[in-house]
Amino acid sequence: MAKAAAKAAEPQAPLPRGVLASGWLRNAPARVLDAVAKAARRERYADGEMIFARGDAPTNFYLVLSGRARMSRVSAGGREAVYAVVGRGQWFGEISLLDGKPRTHDGFAVGSTELVALGWHDFQRILAVHPEGMQLIVRQICARLRMAFDHAESAQQAPVDARMAERLLELADSTERVVHISAEELGDMVNRSRQTVAKYLQAWEAAGWIRRRYREIELVAPQALQRLAGR
Repeated sequence: MAKAAAKAAEPQAPLPRGVLASGWLRNAPARVLDAVAKAARRERYADGEMIFARGDAPTNFYLVLSGRARMSRVSAGGREAVYAVVGRGQWFGEISLLDGKPRTHDGFAVGSTELVALGWHDFQRILAVHPEGMQLIVRQICARLRMAFDHAESAQQAPVDARMAERLLELADSTERVVHISAEELGDMVNRSRQTVAKYLQAWEAAGWIRRRYREIELVAPQALQRLAGR
């Protein structure tokens, strides 16, 4: 099994509170933000570079500063199933840090990506000193479970084009217009073939809703996708 190469630590100044105050730290007290800022460090990854591998021991809790992180698994037949693409301002990797078990999937950078990495020991120490941090983590996990249930219901009921629109809007996260994803990856996320997804993307581009480039989809008319997704 491939293992992600450890990133060399570089001397860095503490991160500003504003950089960290998203995801589980969105409403965190200043004392928790300061503790994370002192312990965390920045890491940079090239497009396609592995962040961690399925089966790796837990090392860091990550925040995406720029770029994206793709969470996936490879089947015995060699097919990659994409479970999520994590965007700017989102934290990921907490499950293994909380239960101490190996990583459940592979993580790869999508595009040039910069992350904030909070090490396992620092994570545990901060939660021990600031128990309110654990409450914030639980809220993040609950929010993701609710989203997973919504996706499961949508997969059974919503048309494929509505599911595609919903996933693209989620990945854009109302802060970006360009989503770094291929038709095949989007197909994996909505459980449809690349050919099916490409057919809808072609129609959306002809309608002026999106603009496609290599492994990128620009949302030209996000309002149209919102209507399609039923938002």
